[in-house]
Amino acid sequence: MPGSNILSLKSMLHSTLNTQLAARGTFVGIDFGTSTTVVSIATKENGEEKIRTLPIKLTQILEDGTIYQSEKLPSVIAWYNGKLLVGEGASNLKYTLTKGKNIWFSFKMEIGEDLGAKYYNSEVSTMEGIKIRNPKDCVRVFFMYLNILIKKYCKENGLSDNILYAVSIPASFEANQRKDLIDALESNGMNISKQSLIDEPNAAFISYIHDSEDSEKPLLISPHYNSKVLVFDFGGGTCDISILEIGKSANGLYSKNVAISKFTKLGGDDIDRYITYKYIMPRFFEANNVSEDDFRTKERQYIAMQLYKVSERLKILLCKKISNQMYKLEIPDYVKSSSDKETITIHVSVETKKGILSQSEFYLSIKELVKVMSVFMKSSRIPTSIKGQEEYNNIFAPIESAIKKANVRKFEIDYVLLIGGSAQNPFIQETLKNHFDDSEILVPQDLQTHVSKGAAIHSLLLNGMNRCIIQPITSEPIFVITKDATNKVLIPAGTTIPCNTVVINDLMPIKDHQEVIELPICVGSINKMLFNLKITHDGGFLTTAQVTLALEITADKLLLAKAQCMGVSCMVEPQNPFANKELSTEERIVLRAEREANIATERNGGIPTKNCLITLRKAYADAGNDFKAAETLEQQNELYPNPEDYNLIGVYYNNSGNIDKAIEFYEKALEHNPNNLYANFNLGHTLFNRDSLKSRQYLNKAYELDPKHPCTNIVLGRLDKIEGNEATARAKFQVAYDVYVQRWKSNSLHSSDYGWFASAAEELGKRDKAYEIRSAKPQIEQINYYDEENLTQIRTKSLTKK
Repeated sequence: MPGSNILSLKSMLHSTLNTQLAARGTFVGIDFGTSTTVVSIATKENGEEKIRTLPIKLTQILEDGTIYQSEKLPSVIAWYNGKLLVGEGASNLKYTLTKGKNIWFSFKMEIGEDLGAKYYNSEVSTMEGIKIRNPKDCVRVFFMYLNILIKKYCKENGLSDNILYAVSIPASFEANQRKDLIDALESNGMNISKQSLIDEPNAAFISYIHDSEDSEKPLLISPHYNSKVLVFDFGGGTCDISILEIGKSANGLYSKNVAISKFTKLGGDDIDRYITYKYIMPRFFEANNVSEDDFRTKERQYIAMQLYKVSERLKILLCKKISNQMYKLEIPDYVKSSSDKETITIHVSVETKKGILSQSEFYLSIKELVKVMSVFMKSSRIPTSIKGQEEYNNIFAPIESAIKKANVRKFEIDYVLLIGGSAQNPFIQETLKNHFDDSEILVPQDLQTHVSKGAAIHSLLLNGMNRCIIQPITSEPIFVITKDATNKVLIPAGTTIPCNTVVINDLMPIKDHQEVIELPICVGSINKMLFNLKITHDGGFLTTAQVTLALEITADKLLLAKAQCMGVSCMVEPQNPFANKELSTEERIVLRAEREANIATERNGGIPTKNCLITLRKAYADAGNDFKAAETLEQQNELYPNPEDYNLIGVYYNNSGNIDKAIEFYEKALEHNPNNLYANFNLGHTLFNRDSLKSRQYLNKAYELDPKHPCTNIVLGRLDKIEGNEATARAKFQVAYDVYVQRWKSNSLHSSDYGWFASAAEELGKRDKAYEIRSAKPQIEQINYYDEENLTQIRTKSLTKK
C-alpha cells in the first residue's frame, strides 16, 4: 500500500504535530485499573514531530516500612498498624486483613452504585482525611495518594508542577460511574479538562499507533474501504470491547468509535474466583477436615477472599509456562492435555467459627486450568450460574454486543488489538485468533503499561494542542419512561459526544392538576435508571401545559438534564442505581434492603440490628432467594437467639435444596419443643423419600397435634396411597382440599398454600381446578423508583436541537 495509507499520529493530526504546545505543563496519563494502576508522562519538544512516552516509577511503602518502586501500583488500600498503605504494601496484606474493614480492593468496579455504608465495619469510617465508608471513598483516597506520588516525581525530576491529567476508564462506564470518578479527581485538586476521561480502548489504540510508527510492521489502512479495529480490553475487573472505524477523507486519515460493548462484569478477578471455588477452597477445606457445608455463604466468601491471591499466582505461573510453548498464538494439544502442575508455598491462615484453618502448599494443574478457561471462552451470551456464587460471564457476551451494535460481521474486522493484563492469558489469545480467523491479532509489547501511555498522549494532544484523535460515543440509548406504550428515546446509542443539547418539547402531564411530574431517565433498559427528574407546582399542572426536557452529554460522558413546566424548573438530583446492571423487581427489593441493612449496621457499631436482619431476610424470601434468607435468619439467631426460628430456618434451607441443613434445624426445633406442629410436619415431609418409617412417625405426630392440618393430610395421604390404602388416602386429600377451599373463598390463602391446594385438587382428579389455582397465585409486586401516576405522555412528535 502507498505510504499515505500507513496509520500514524501524524497522518491523523496532519500538520498539528509541528506546532508548539499551547499549554506548558506536565502531561500525565493514568490507567486506573481494577487491580493495577499505571501512570505515564508524554513529552514533545518544540519543532519535533515525535511524542515520547515514559511510564514512571511510583514510590510505595511496603508493610514492613521498606521503600519500593515500580511502574505498577496495585489498586489496593490498607489500614495497618495505624498507617495508611496504598499499592504493593497494601496488596501484600490481602492474606492477613479483612476486606471492607481494614483493606479495600477491586473498588473501581463498584463506584456509581448506592448501597449506603457498604463498608459498615471500616476501621477508618470516621477518621479525618480518610473516611472510607464505600467504594467512592476508596477512589477518593486512592487518587489522593496517587496525586501526592505524581507531584513528588515531577518535583524530583524537574518537571512542571502544572500537571494536566487524562484518566483512562472502561468505555462502557456509565454516567454515574464517570461522575463518581470525576468527583474523586476534583476533590483532590487534580487539574482536569472538559475531556479528562478517555475510554481505555481509545487510549490503547492511540498508544499502538504511536508505537507502530517506529516498528517494522506499521498499521496499514485499506484504500478501498474503511478499516475496522476491534479493541479487546481484558483487565482485572472488565472485559470491554470497542470497535473503531478508520477511514480516509480529504484531510487525511480519521478514526471514530462505531460501537461499545454493553457493560459486562468480567475480568481476571473472575477467573481467580472460579479457580478458588472450584479447586483451591475445596482442597483448603479438605486439608483442615471441614466441609463447605460447615460455613454460610458470607463465611465462604470471606475464606475465598483469603485464597484469591493464591489462585491468581497459580494462574499466572501456569499461563507463563504455557505461553512459552505457544507458536503463532496457538497452544499445542499436548500442552493442554498435560498433567503438569504448578505448586507454590505460602502460608494462609483464616480464623473461622470452626477454628483457625491453615495451609502452606497449594497447586493447580494445566488440565484444571483448561477446564476453568472453558467457562470464560464458551461461545454463548448466557453466563454460567453456580449456586451460592455470582454469575460468571464469558468473553463472547461483550464481543457479540459490540459487533451487533456496529452492524458488522466478524470477517469485516481487520485488526483485533489486545490490551489489559488478563489479555496476556494464552487461552484468551488463542480463542480470539481462532474466532477472528480473517483478522490480524495485535499484541502490544507491554499490555499493562500500554493504556497509560495512550492516556498520556491524549493529555498532551488535548491539553497541549486542543486536539482529540478519536471522538467517543454513547454505548447505550438514553430514554425517558413515559405513560405511553413505548418509552421516548432521547439520545440513541452510538451518538458522538460531546453532543448538542437535545430539547424535547412534546411531553405533557397525564392528568389535570397533576401535583408532581416525574421524568425517569434510563440508559439501555428501564431496569437501569440514572436519575429521576421531579417538578412540583402548587395547585398542580394542567394537561395543556408543555413539559420541556433538555439534555446534554459532556465530553466526559456525563449527562446533564433540566426539566421545565409552567415556569417551574426541576433541581436535578442524580440518583445512582443500586448496581451498574439491569435490575429485576426481585433484585431491586434485595438491594434496597441490603443498602438499608448496611446503613443500620454502620450506625450500630458494625453489628447488624435485629430489625435490619428481619427486613433483609424478608426481602430475600420475597425475591425467592431462600438460601440467603436461611443464612440471614441463622445469623440473626446467632446474634439474637430465638429457638422459635429454627423451624423457619429449616424451611428456607429446604426450599433452597439444602436438605441436610434443613433436617438439622427441624431437629433443633423439635429438641426445643417436641410438640411443634410445623417442625414435625416439615421433618416428616423432608424424610418422605429418605426414610418412610421415620417420615410417618413425625407426620403421625403432626396429625395428632392437628388432624385438619392440610399439608399433613396430603403427605400422609400419599404414604397411604403408596401402601395401597386408596380410600384412606382419598379421605385425607379431601380434608386438605376442603380446608383450602374455605381459605380460597375467604381470600386468606397464603402464597405457599397455592401449590399445596393445587396438589390436593390433582390427587382428587380435579386437574382443571388445579390449573386455575396455580394460575391465580399472586406475582411479586412490581417496585419502581418512580410513581407511574406522575409520569408524562407524548403529545406530538417534535424534537429540536440547539
